[in-house]
Amino acid sequence: KIMTPMMFEYKLFNMAYTNKKKIVLPESSDDRILRAAEIVLNRNIADIILLGDSSKIKERYLRLGLNLSGATIIEPCKSPLMDKFVESFYELRKAKGLTKERAKDAMLHLNYFATMMVHLGYADGMVSGAIHSTGDTIRPALQIIKTTPDISIVSSLFFMCLKTKVLVYGDCAINQDPTPPQLAQIAISCAKTAKIFGIEPKVAMLSYSTGKSAKGSDVEKVREATQIAKELSPDI
Repeated sequence: KIMTPMMFEYKLFNMAYTNKKKIVLPESSDDRILRAAEIVLNRNIADIILLGDSSKIKERYLRLGLNLSGATIIEPCKSPLMDKFVESFYELRKAKGLTKERAKDAMLHLNYFATMMVHLGYADGMVSGAIHSTGDTIRPALQIIKTTPDISIVSSLFFMCLKTKVLVYGDCAINQDPTPPQLAQIAISCAKTAKIFGIEPKVAMLSYSTGKSAKGSDVEKVREATQIAKELSPDI
């Protein structure tokens, strides 16, 4: 019943291979991203789009001894998609005071361009965060893609591949001090994501107290969140 890291990786590769997607990588200036892109292409588990200067990307991956000829390279500033993306972003944010000029400035940032590719269906997914901060990585998604209707709060999670098992750590990056209802929603979101990745969730809500050994606002918050999560998702 335990998902080991090796099983988890095998399952991920198999899922990707049988349901091939188009993934955009806005951080093509990072050697780790280029090496990972080659592995993905060699295993035929996704189509890869690299964002950036075409000549610089080719020079970089050739210098590293990589073969990324199977990847698509898009230079946002020269792309025919730019005008459409600027207009779409402007329409999404004009009520918030966004101007056309600022919309164009935003789309020149690779994370914004990549996010808009996903939003408008030119890519199925985006991987970023190797050289960008958490804020710079998720801000475009918060402004463009937003949450699904059944989710009230944006949260994050990490898949932690330990020696013998894989654990999902809920929201260590976005919400600093969630309320009990928000904490419950984060737990439910994490459980849903774990299921998508083939892990049967068993949720633990953590505070500094073991059971009822201590009292305090943080302990009560986690206790209340646990009860809310159970009411909202009794199947977990």
